[in-house]
Amino acid sequence: MEARLNQSEPYIFFTESSINLGGQELQALQQMNALDEHGYQTVLLCRDGSAIATQAQARGLQVEMVGFRNALDLKSIYQLIKLIQQLRPIALMCHGSRDALVSVIAIRCAALFGIRLPKLFRIKTFQQGRPLSFAYNYLFTKTLTPSEHLRQKFLVNTWINPFKVEVLYPGVNFAKLDSDSGALPSPVIHWLDVHPGPIIAHGAVLRGEKGHQTILQALLIVRNQFPNIRYVIAGDGHDRSLLEQQIHDLGLVENVFLAGHLSSISTLLKRSDLAVLPSLREPLGMFQIEAQYLEVPVIASDVDGIPETILHQKTGLLVKPGAIDEWASAILWVLNNPALAKQFAVAGKHYVAEKFSIEKNTQALLKLVH
Repeated sequence: MEARLNQSEPYIFFTESSINLGGQELQALQQMNALDEHGYQTVLLCRDGSAIATQAQARGLQVEMVGFRNALDLKSIYQLIKLIQQLRPIALMCHGSRDALVSVIAIRCAALFGIRLPKLFRIKTFQQGRPLSFAYNYLFTKTLTPSEHLRQKFLVNTWINPFKVEVLYPGVNFAKLDSDSGALPSPVIHWLDVHPGPIIAHGAVLRGEKGHQTILQALLIVRNQFPNIRYVIAGDGHDRSLLEQQIHDLGLVENVFLAGHLSSISTLLKRSDLAVLPSLREPLGMFQIEAQYLEVPVIASDVDGIPETILHQKTGLLVKPGAIDEWASAILWVLNNPALAKQFAVAGKHYVAEKFSIEKNTQALLKLVH
């Protein structure tokens, strides 16, 4: 990377030690694009060959490859010190534990050379166990969470300063949802054409906590009134073979289709009568936000951060996670009351468009870094 020190265009570093690409990584890239448009120069520090590096380069973002082999990787620490000396960033946004600790060490070493310490933010999308107060009180300027629910999981440790943990709701590219005119993959289109009926859409990685089994069991009840109900599952994951077996064992082969990863979930949502997010746990969730924006009726689990995205019986329905009978009843209610369900969906668009806009997310970021 060749970068020019320009004090009129301050630098902000984004660090990511993961080699995978998920919602957190895509959100980081979106934030980088938005900050660049607001007159900043962002740089992604990530591992060579990582999926986020490929995506960042495709977007025209500045990328610097850093090993991040572990939290005490001396080569990575030295490399980051040199970048801080050269570019004098005003802030670092750290997404992984390895890159966060490397950044902590690097900025303190850089301070020995008289460099003003940049602000250091830790981005956390999950928390397991009891958090240690020292790291969050003293190592980082602030820790940012995607929901108040997750913020409260940190504050169970009463030694953590509540002002050091702040909610930063994600920004959703609603304009892309509006403009997306792509088509579903041909196997999905063919299956839908051969199997006419109401469509339930579900976009999530194929893992147990995403609640696919809840909907499969609920379909056995729903099918009594709507024998041609269709449940289209978008996403991939290590539970695919397990879901395939369950679909077969439950006799739902004609009602359920595993669509795999879709490049744009909006293409499925725009054809759907209902969207579901039956997660057993979820820091916040994005699928139900996108569905509400597209005015698709939504049913989601009343768990963790999800209630921060839906107003029950105003923009959608919240149901106890794993409660099969309650899920079946909620699905049947939406299918039997399409006009009222649509009113909820229309209200949902206005609700999420204001709360989860890219501009609101960007303005919150700008306030944090200054």
